[in-house]
Amino acid sequence: MNDNLVSMKKLKEDIRSMKLFSLFLKPEDRKKLKEVKQQMHNMTKQFDIFVRNFSDNGWCLYDSISSTIMETANKTFESEGMEAAENILLNYYMNDIKSNIPRLKSISSEFMQRYDLINHAFNDHFERRFYSSIPLLLIIMDGAVNDFTKSKGFFAKGTDVSAWDCLVGCDDSLAKMKSIFNKGRNKTNKEKIFVPYRNGILHGRDLNYANKYVSCKCVAMLFAIADWMSYKNSEEDRKKKYIKEMNPPTIAESLEKYKQIQIDKEEISKWKARKIVVGETVKSNGNPEEYLDYPYIQEIFDLFGAWDKSNYGKLSVFLKLHFSYEPSEAKRAGECRKLFLNKKYISFEFREIEERGCSLSRVLVQANWSVGEKFFSEPLEFGCAYQDSNNETAYPWRDNGEWTIIPWNITALHKC
Repeated sequence: MNDNLVSMKKLKEDIRSMKLFSLFLKPEDRKKLKEVKQQMHNMTKQFDIFVRNFSDNGWCLYDSISSTIMETANKTFESEGMEAAENILLNYYMNDIKSNIPRLKSISSEFMQRYDLINHAFNDHFERRFYSSIPLLLIIMDGAVNDFTKSKGFFAKGTDVSAWDCLVGCDDSLAKMKSIFNKGRNKTNKEKIFVPYRNGILHGRDLNYANKYVSCKCVAMLFAIADWMSYKNSEEDRKKKYIKEMNPPTIAESLEKYKQIQIDKEEISKWKARKIVVGETVKSNGNPEEYLDYPYIQEIFDLFGAWDKSNYGKLSVFLKLHFSYEPSEAKRAGECRKLFLNKKYISFEFREIEERGCSLSRVLVQANWSVGEKFFSEPLEFGCAYQDSNNETAYPWRDNGEWTIIPWNITALHKC
């Protein structure tokens, strides 16, 4: 399974190389190196254990799966057996997964246009109407992949669900689940099933399919497909970045970079975070001119100004990371328009402002808007990062970049 994880392999090789020079490291750095090595070893070990324990039963491993749940399930399997371990997974997918659902809408346009269906499927799932949630989830998977590949549905023969350098693209992940789910069911079966046999369910041959095991495994598969779409969309950029990292710089370039790093460290050490208390240090709802000492705040004002003017093109630039699944500015603007078209901006005020680093601040606002006659007041959380033209960290005192908004948590916008 881990043969596909080339970046993890490289990291392991880098750690091994660093060990050769560990004698020259400070004791605390040697300790950190040892901790990172142990974390890497434990992570890959847990991946392999999960696949060995659960994949044959229809539980899909994917990149955004909760590592805590995965490890807990693995440990429970070893100590108490399969039934107790599956209860850990069932509880997670019947309850805790709720907070992850809005993420599906921002993964891809294929999921966004099916978001009403997705909500219906999850409502049925959580209300234990499994006879309805299971077919819906299977239909959503097939249609979304069909649109994504512009060729075939997820369950169609020949649909390639591989992806470079990610868990979900491994042979033991999505491809294996596709094979299991797609198993032929040629006879009518009245016995209870515990795996989502797509053909048996949708073609009416598996009659006793409606249970939490089947529904939860469909939910896990839906999130796995979402991860696959995300990694497939970024595949070329990730490969280019990896190739660039694999071509080491010359000695002269390394020396120059080292000198620059030392200068950066000295300048960063002089920087001090300001304690900002909304309502005391700054107003909660002042004018932009009153926040000139906090340049990253200006981006927040500009964002809400674009929303107020229904300037979806400009708004999509501020929120480009939220629509990163779309490759072009025009498509991002289109998705932004869909999200904000029925939302009439009213106002916002600052709740918390925190300078976490010289090039990163956190801003929490309370935003107010209406949809028709209904009023909404929800918290929205943003990161403000100072970056250069290559999206790398820059330093404000050098004036070599600009403040960029990172939408850390704006899922409230998807509630309506």
